[in-house]
Amino acid sequence: MIHKFNIPNKIYKQLLKFSKESKIPYNKDLAGNIKKEYSLNNYKKYVENFIIEEFCKFDALVNDLKEINVLYPNPLKITLSSLWVNYQKKHEFNPLHNHGGLYSFIFFMKIPYTMEEENLLSPGLNSNDNKSGRLCFYILDPNIKGNIKCIQYDVDKTWEKTGLIFKSDLNHCVYPFFSNGIRITISGNLGFSTI
Repeated sequence: MIHKFNIPNKIYKQLLKFSKESKIPYNKDLAGNIKKEYSLNNYKKYVENFIIEEFCKFDALVNDLKEINVLYPNPLKITLSSLWVNYQKKHEFNPLHNHGGLYSFIFFMKIPYTMEEENLLSPGLNSNDNKSGRLCFYILDPNIKGNIKCIQYDVDKTWEKTGLIFKSDLNHCVYPFFSNGIRITISGNLGFSTI
């Protein structure tokens, strides 16, 4: 239940600008083993309508919300509860984690490598399961021995100006990469407004 979408150029450029302006550390609120993680909560209103509209386009997520009987129907509206930017350098990573709220998203702003370039630098080049630079979601699957299934995304330069939205409790991680440059992603969580 992961939905991929495109980020309009106007929103993409404005978010890049916001991410350069923000210097409020957010590390203590995040799982990332990444030095430069900053809050973008001051800019939530700018992107909130776009991400909620994108959420509403994906029937599986909307239907999932309807199946949460305790919460639906619910007079509270969905809102963007948190927003942050990660500046990930080589060898840094996001360990296996999930998020608060109901749904989460990732905007891929800048990726400093192609998968072909990254594979050549990876210590897993000859492995049967090279994970260098990959974004992986892990789910329980009764049809697989060990019950754990990996949904892998080979995120590289071709993913710039795209995003993913998914259920917040979906466990995921970003493996370290070995190319030079900085991988810039903006993430956030959607939840119910309490005001």
